[in-house]
Amino acid sequence: MMDELDIKILESLQRNGRITVSRLAELLNKPRTTIMSRLARLESSKIILGYKTIIDPVQMGYNIQAYVLLTVRRVPGAAKPSQVALAERIIYDSDNEKDLPWVEEAQVVTGQYDLVLKVWAKDLRQLSNFLIKYLPTHPDVVKSETMIVLENVATWRNRNMPIR
Repeated sequence: MMDELDIKILESLQRNGRITVSRLAELLNKPRTTIMSRLARLESSKIILGYKTIIDPVQMGYNIQAYVLLTVRRVPGAAKPSQVALAERIIYDSDNEKDLPWVEEAQVVTGQYDLVLKVWAKDLRQLSNFLIKYLPTHPDVVKSETMIVLENVATWRNRNMPIR
């Protein structure tokens, strides 16, 4: 259960993830040890999942963002759902093969498609190779549809989660 202090800590961290414990304690008018123990509890309870630097994909040369929707062949009796296994394979390959786009996210979804990939490609050639040459090498891919993002209006990178 979170109280008002926990909420204030989370709100402060969302505004500035690099704030020091000392500065946070000063802002919230609480002892540093109290803030440290609260942070430890929020981390151990998995409310705070981690801290990381957020890098702009465009600044790193990934100029095309797309959502790739996949229909996946189901494999009965497999150790892991085929959607999950395929997503893990694609992410692994994306992380280890320089010619593939970067897969930022992968979700198993309901509806017409089984899997949604959020993909960042350096250019249309890289995205095209991913769609036309790479994906068909996976026998569990039945069908795909791709949506190229024209403009990002709001992303998790520039928004704070409502806590209250």
